[in-house]
Amino acid sequence: MPITERVGHMALRVPDLDEAVDFHTHVLGLVETERNGGTSYLTCNERHHELVLIQQEGDARGYEHIGLEVADAEALERARSGIAAAGGELIGPTYDGEPGIDRAALVRGPGGHVYKFFCGMEGGQSLPEGDRVVKFEHFSVKARGLGGTERFIQEGLGFKFSDRMGRTASWWHCSSDHHGMAVVLAPKHELSHYAWTAPDLNAIGRICDRLWSRGQKLIWGPSRHGPGNNLFAYFHDPAGAMIEICADIAQMPPDGDYVARQWPGGLGSINQWGGTPPPRFLLTGFPIAPDAGRIPST
Repeated sequence: MPITERVGHMALRVPDLDEAVDFHTHVLGLVETERNGGTSYLTCNERHHELVLIQQEGDARGYEHIGLEVADAEALERARSGIAAAGGELIGPTYDGEPGIDRAALVRGPGGHVYKFFCGMEGGQSLPEGDRVVKFEHFSVKARGLGGTERFIQEGLGFKFSDRMGRTASWWHCSSDHHGMAVVLAPKHELSHYAWTAPDLNAIGRICDRLWSRGQKLIWGPSRHGPGNNLFAYFHDPAGAMIEICADIAQMPPDGDYVARQWPGGLGSINQWGGTPPPRFLLTGFPIAPDAGRIPST
């Protein structure tokens, strides 16, 4: 029985909340649905939020958690029950009262990565016309070793295998999209990037134009990945986390015909149109917030 049904949202600490909200609304087209103290909830579709931005306190830089949606309250408790056996740990009890969702539970995976199982996301948001991304698509974490993290991804989070590239990286799905999650071998446990779906290559170009108008340039792309076959472009958000804009991602059975495969080692297959990723891409990492896993006050 599946655990995670959908990649839900990213929650990030930011040094300047207003600046971060301005960036995501003007570059990606997100809309702020709610501001609760020092926390902003943003969306790009009918869902209450696809991104959570939290005003950073002191030196608590990093990402707060990665949201994963489950079917209902029963599925949430079932997910919690398997975390320890999969190599993770529970962080406190199930809680409710957080804006936009019914209830949630925090868990910690290998290396300290924090995930939030939740259910009951509010819908029905009516957004003004705009040129925006479609949904929060996937996230990629860095890990010092792939074995324990991959076991947790599969057994604890309920993702299914999509692709592997040598001993460097692997991709995993929880829906028809080729990947909702990736893990990359790296010296530290960090967030590699978080990603949004754009309608097509032209939409990616318009996002790049808006980025350029703010005096900022891309880290890598546009181009097309091998694993997942998706178009991509990467750049930094104001807090220093890396964003990927995607389009045309491969679809897994039964909705698509992508066949999971083993790609060659190295980095050659990561870019079908050009060369290997630049050092700025490889070296970018956004830390796990030092006190990540706090149950929010409601």
